[in-house]
Amino acid sequence: MSEDVTGPHRHRNNAKSVPAAEAAWGLSRDHGMLGLVVDAAEGQNRLRDIRTGHEFANLSSCSYLGLNSHPTVVEAGRAALAEERITGLSMGEFRIRLGITERLEEELAEHFGTHVLPSVSCGALSAAILPLLASGHLTGSDPLVVVLDRFAHFSMNFLKPVLADETLVLTCPHNDMRYLEDVCKRYPRVAYVGEGVYSTGGLADLEGIKDLQDRYGMFVYLDDSHAVSAVGERGEGYARTVFDVLGPRTIVVASIAKAFGSTGGIAMVGDRAILELLYRSGPMAWSQGMRTAAVGTTLGALEVHRSPEFGRRRRQLDRNVELFDERMRGHELRGTGSHIKFVTVGDNDRAVRLSTELYRRGYYCSAMFFPIVARGRAGVRMMLRGDMPTELTERFADDLLDVLGRLG
Repeated sequence: MSEDVTGPHRHRNNAKSVPAAEAAWGLSRDHGMLGLVVDAAEGQNRLRDIRTGHEFANLSSCSYLGLNSHPTVVEAGRAALAEERITGLSMGEFRIRLGITERLEEELAEHFGTHVLPSVSCGALSAAILPLLASGHLTGSDPLVVVLDRFAHFSMNFLKPVLADETLVLTCPHNDMRYLEDVCKRYPRVAYVGEGVYSTGGLADLEGIKDLQDRYGMFVYLDDSHAVSAVGERGEGYARTVFDVLGPRTIVVASIAKAFGSTGGIAMVGDRAILELLYRSGPMAWSQGMRTAAVGTTLGALEVHRSPEFGRRRRQLDRNVELFDERMRGHELRGTGSHIKFVTVGDNDRAVRLSTELYRRGYYCSAMFFPIVARGRAGVRMMLRGDMPTELTERFADDLLDVLGRLG
């Protein structure tokens, strides 16, 4: 195992990544795949480009159950504003908070079976939690060596320079448990940072991670944004299927702006003392608590999660995943068994051409390239949803296979 080298650009290099990304984004823009303005009155399965009239299904949406347009969710946001008659207190919530915010935290804790800290975003939560984890303030210890999975989301990776001011920061090859165990053997205090379901397809080796935590006391920080509501009996997410009881050495954060159907982020914490510290730390202490409408839509989303509608949409999502995987059998596809699919085609131009042709046929899918994915591994990401009819999933899979065949 080699540790990260010292010197400039140890943990980020804008001089390298920005030009590479802008060149790729330029390809997408030139093909008319950026800056679309749509009418969404008929939902995500039938968006309409208001400039050209072109209609298409949105397969880049992270609203994996389509709850972002559910009437109960939308109406709950309106009702919260009407009841409170204020958009928010615009101050640190550890000083004063609205009663509806207290109610939200209680209902989230009941639903997820642990202490829950809601926030405006997962990025804000990571910015509040990870520096305190690195410095040892969440564990009452000396600093921890922080190991980030190579595929960890940018909202965590961009904090590396900040974490490096507190401790040694390492990057782990994706799901490499041997590397991670070697770190645990070399250092007495280690924190692992990664995702549950990865945003470009694939799952964390949760069993391996849990085993290392059990044997070495490793702290585990997982972002499960792409799995909450889409995975688990009650939508508790993929991470909680293994880390079902959160002890003092595990934190799971997740977006509630994806499958959950609202906006913002949550941190699930097993230790109440950690929660109390986070209330007063960094972004959580700033005047950017969840706005009243967001609190309302989150309460509305919880109501849907408790209803038969949630089960129906989850079952349809599972059917769509099974159907799509069966149609794509024998083709290189990351994300088998998951609602997030990624087809690797190689260079940026091929990825944009694939995305463009799918759009022409009525599906918007995101072309992905460096630095989001490794150089030479560009491709297209597709999200299946529980509000997609079976026939739409079948048609999309057939068109994808045809386009891939023509792409060569």
